[in-house]
Amino acid sequence: IADRVNTMRQIKDSDNEDDRLKVANEAVYLYAPLAHKLGLYKLKSELEDLSLKYTRKETYYFLKDKLNETKASRDQYIATFIEPVQKKLADAGLKFDIKGRTKSIHSIWDKMQKQKTGFESIYDLFAIRIIIDSEEEKEKEKQECWQAYSIVTDMYQPNPKRLRDWLSIPKS
Repeated sequence: IADRVNTMRQIKDSDNEDDRLKVANEAVYLYAPLAHKLGLYKLKSELEDLSLKYTRKETYYFLKDKLNETKASRDQYIATFIEPVQKKLADAGLKFDIKGRTKSIHSIWDKMQKQKTGFESIYDLFAIRIIIDSEEEKEKEKQECWQAYSIVTDMYQPNPKRLRDWLSIPKS
């Protein structure tokens, strides 16, 4: 997978369009899903984004430019959101790590295709992730996750249509 990521980074210099498309398609259909299964999410996203860059160049740069246009306001929103949540979680005595991340270019494009909509209609361009560092048994860990969820939803109104319960029904 690392070798394929390296190949994808280098192939931009290739003059052979057919080779570039072949490598890009292998990356998105074979290596990216494999990276996902192995938990190599950053590599998966990079493979998908580079594949989109080589197979749909205009789309890639359109989305990249749109993300760059909104970066400052998005970063400010994330920081403003995270600050009071961090305080409340710390006040509750939870050990945690909280991060904000922007959805990958490929993921945005994929969502636009599935929803048959434009960039402006994609409202989850970023996500906030709270990772609870529980040293207790599994039930205590779950309880601390629900406690964190309760703290966040006391502060911010959840959207029931968009809510997914990964605690009761894990992804894998």
